[in-house]
Amino acid sequence: MPRQTKSLDVKTVDALKPRSATYRISDGEGLLLEVRPTGAKVWLCRLTVNGKRRDMGLGGYPETTLKAAREKARAARHQAKDGVDPIKRRDAVAAEAKTRREAATEAEARTFKAVALACIEAQSPGWKNGRTADLWTASLEKHAFPTLGAMPVADVDRAAVLRSVDRVWTSRPATARKVLRRIGTALRYAAAHGWRANDNPADARMLRHAGLSALPGGRKHPSLPWAKAPAFMKALDVMTGLAPLALRLCILTATRSGEVRGARWSELSFDGGTPVWTIPGERMKGKKSADVKPHRVPLAPQALAVLAQAYTTATGAGAKPSDLPRLAPLMDATLIFPSAKRDRPLSDMALSEVMRRMNAGDGAWRDLDGRKAVPHGWRATFRTWVDDTRPGEAEASEKALAHEDRNAVSRAYRRSDLLDLRTPLMAAWADHCEVSKKKTERAAERRVS
Repeated sequence: MPRQTKSLDVKTVDALKPRSATYRISDGEGLLLEVRPTGAKVWLCRLTVNGKRRDMGLGGYPETTLKAAREKARAARHQAKDGVDPIKRRDAVAAEAKTRREAATEAEARTFKAVALACIEAQSPGWKNGRTADLWTASLEKHAFPTLGAMPVADVDRAAVLRSVDRVWTSRPATARKVLRRIGTALRYAAAHGWRANDNPADARMLRHAGLSALPGGRKHPSLPWAKAPAFMKALDVMTGLAPLALRLCILTATRSGEVRGARWSELSFDGGTPVWTIPGERMKGKKSADVKPHRVPLAPQALAVLAQAYTTATGAGAKPSDLPRLAPLMDATLIFPSAKRDRPLSDMALSEVMRRMNAGDGAWRDLDGRKAVPHGWRATFRTWVDDTRPGEAEASEKALAHEDRNAVSRAYRRSDLLDLRTPLMAAWADHCEVSKKKTERAAERRVS
């Protein structure tokens, strides 16, 4: 290192040029400026710590000015004099700052919104309907995230949850209940990962004590009195398209909208004495992918007539019920009730829209309270018809509705789906609904079988 007779100044530092090899210039008192062949200039402080010589980097020039380098060197010398290794101290401070930054980043990543979206992503592969994740996200975006979204998930308490649902609680109680359940699911997900205490401030019963108003008991889907079923089916005759046909099949089979909308021709069987539609377990309400248990539906002659009409409407080719055993295998896994996009089923609003149009103005299709009937209410209409006209077949009707025995032990041993009992029951129900078509469809059934 060249002999240095005086301290450096800014003009001298700026004038230093790189050489073929690294060299150092001293400012005095252990402060050095290292000039590298690349032209980079780096401040170093030469120290003796616990009897060992150490060179401590102080930063590059001009980012670290001459004045700042002298102050850093002076502080390092004081620490070394006191027996503290300034390099280890600096590294420890830097590590602590990095830990704080990472903690802050992690805390930001664990806001309620981030955790809720992660929860939805984690659960969505097990959901049967691909739109479920979108519905969860949309409801939380609208009702929960404005209040809870930016909060650390660990800080979400009952007061915050109450603020998020209070406005919608009385105006749209059904929506509010869903939002509250979804908030609760996200918080349980966070607790399972150790990101918050294992409590759940989205518990509606606890929120009652925090100021959430009580709601009247949940009202069931409005259903048409069973005595009006024949008149309704006759009025449905004038409706055209696949949606009215899908609604008709829902009514005749007492199945759910989603089960009918997703029906495929390959699910139909004509091998036995009774035509049967077998719904895959994964499309049944409440069934998990690991619990695939199909539901067999006996098809009455009137239901077969609907299927023949659906074939004609979807393909443009004429078909009679007696043609179905030949046509269904040819259609393979094609949807029976496709939407305009063909490869997708009708939307979940298609059947509801049919009933809304039929109930426009002073429509007569209402429940006993005057509420306009909805597609899902037909399952209650069917069950009430059984109770009022053939109460001895209540168990068969429960099987027809695909209701599971709530007693787990009983359910484990009672495995029959009572198809032989349900077949005449569903035929009688179809006869009641389509009384004017009974003879015609009976003849069609004989041709199919």
